[in-house]
Amino acid sequence: MTTYTSAGDLSQTLQAITRRLDDTRDLLEAAVQHLTTLEERLRRHDYAINDLHWDAARILTSDYPDAAGTPEADRTLRGVQDGSEQLVQDLRTSAAAATTGHTLLAGAGWQLRHAHRLIGELGDVDEVNGDVLATEVAVLATRTERLSTLVEGAIPLADRAQQQLGQAREVLHRQVTAGAPPDTDRFQRFWAVDVGIFDGSRALAQARTTAHDGAELLQRAVHTGTLTAVQARNVLRQHSPLPHHQPPPPLGPAAPAGPSI
Repeated sequence: MTTYTSAGDLSQTLQAITRRLDDTRDLLEAAVQHLTTLEERLRRHDYAINDLHWDAARILTSDYPDAAGTPEADRTLRGVQDGSEQLVQDLRTSAAAATTGHTLLAGAGWQLRHAHRLIGELGDVDEVNGDVLATEVAVLATRTERLSTLVEGAIPLADRAQQQLGQAREVLHRQVTAGAPPDTDRFQRFWAVDVGIFDGSRALAQARTTAHDGAELLQRAVHTGTLTAVQARNVLRQHSPLPHHQPPPPLGPAAPAGPSI
């Protein structure tokens, strides 16, 4: 631990802590925006995959035993495959948003670790400014720890959303799109498509729940981060040395001296 003997040294450390916390707040706000957008995209994906499910199920629930072999069924299958292909492309974009959110959260965690280190370096602050500053630093450390806990809880959620989106994309690509292996039995082909859509929908629902939980957690983290940054700035303002004021410059040339008496 560092013992501060100069108010200027203490002020520099408090400035560094404030910058770290401000950067953390900015990263968290950006991560919230990405996860909220991701949640909205996943809602649209849910609608799309439900439409595909009903299109495929129409053949399976037909009253005609040979419905799967009709031209109408072929058109339906192609429509489901094309829709699935588009959904796979959309899921890639959503996965990229989840990756960006994860990266922003990792950056926020990095900033917080440095803020923790700087707070720990404040050391015996009571020798410089008394017990009041020591108490303020202790509160700041507690709030920063709480913020770290929220961020550490959100990072696995962002990672899980990435994995669940990848699972949904893989299932749809493997079992539903035109690139999936054909089945000699047309009815079995439609059944496989329907099962694939169901499995993909389940993975999407899980990703949507994960994104929602992550966004809610990050909203609390942003609130905590804002309060913590404000407190750090207040501590800095109260315990920074006042600037030395210089006398104002003269407004013009000095007046000539009068005649001596």
